[in-house]
Amino acid sequence: MAESISTKNDDFATVIGPDAQFNGELTFQGGVRIDGKFDGSITTTGKVFVSKSGHLKAEVKAASLALEGKLEGNLTAQDRVELRATGQMLGDVKASKLLVVEGATFIGRCEVGPDVKATPAPVTTAKGVKEPPTMRPVCAGK
Repeated sequence: MAESISTKNDDFATVIGPDAQFNGELTFQGGVRIDGKFDGSITTTGKVFVSKSGHLKAEVKAASLALEGKLEGNLTAQDRVELRATGQMLGDVKASKLLVVEGATFIGRCEVGPDVKATPAPVTTAKGVKEPPTMRPVCAGK
């Protein structure tokens, strides 16, 4: 079995504390630990850890993500996503690897595999309206 994503405090240069509430866009290279509330978007080449007290309403693009709190929004990970026992994921997931531990909540669609790429460009219909391509659900559940 693959090794779990490390969530030691020294792995994260950026921390949003339990009493913090942040709205906006975060773009950076390292890891972030979220213990408070965050609304917006996160883009990083590092890892994201959402602790039990963390709550995101965000679009997230990261190398990996470990979720013990709540994430409402879509997630794209280059490598691994872990939905731990207390984690609640409400949105779509794209990742190379996905681990859903018993007790976790996942409501959404997912694409998992080594060849999963970023979302394709919108499709232009006969009427000239751009619509996102339809994706069949690969997995869903709770």
